[in-house]
Amino acid sequence: MTILHGTPMARILPFLWLAILLGACIHHSRRGAQDWQVFRNATQLHERRRFYLKWLFQSVLLFDLGGLMTLWLLPEPLRWTALTQLRLSAPSATTSAPPPEMSPSFFIGFGCGILIIAGFFILLRKLKRSSPFAPLGDFAALIPRTLPEARLAFLLCLNAGLGEELFFRLALPLLTAQLTGSLIAGAVLSTLLFGGMHWYQGFKGVLATTVLGLIFMIRALNGTPLIWLMGFHALMDVVALFIRPALSGHFSRKTVRQPEVRPSS
Repeated sequence: MTILHGTPMARILPFLWLAILLGACIHHSRRGAQDWQVFRNATQLHERRRFYLKWLFQSVLLFDLGGLMTLWLLPEPLRWTALTQLRLSAPSATTSAPPPEMSPSFFIGFGCGILIIAGFFILLRKLKRSSPFAPLGDFAALIPRTLPEARLAFLLCLNAGLGEELFFRLALPLLTAQLTGSLIAGAVLSTLLFGGMHWYQGFKGVLATTVLGLIFMIRALNGTPLIWLMGFHALMDVVALFIRPALSGHFSRKTVRQPEVRPSS
């Protein structure tokens, strides 16, 4: 509870804050699409690193800090709780069984799936064939080409899992729910906004991201702890930008180097 809660300003501030968040998301999406057109054609290493740093800073500012500020400004603020217990909705009281994501069989199946996918890409590489599965989205240029880029891309993956899940699967749905009286309305708004902010990836990318966001939102509404969604989100980004390109031989064939500087005579 803060000094703002319980005051007349506390009734107006959440509406203003929601409008600010939506405006910031729209601006971030439009500006990001413009930056993406420049980034995907960039060949200079310093220019690519500048965009990595810019996107990392923007995501921390909008999603991490914006999400935390949203939780603080909620008309009914959340009580402090451990990150491992933070979730959008409480699990059903009719069952004491843990969520499916926490069962040993899930981890065994998930691990087997990763091994099967890895073996598939390794086999294709040995046979020198390209993958028949095209990525759903235009993000190939984001795959790091140098070690410094790899560090920044890895931070982007981690922060995407942390910040975007905090923002889209907790803070924004709760804020919308407390203003409209409907958690479903908050879930729908967050899911559509999550997909729409990836429109730089093209129609297929937006569609795939929206479906993925819907799956994550359903799990959040069913009581899955937020930290699990954060971990899976970050892992999927790491697979897309590191593991899949590595298994398909991308890093061994495509590199970017600074142009050689000839000594002046």
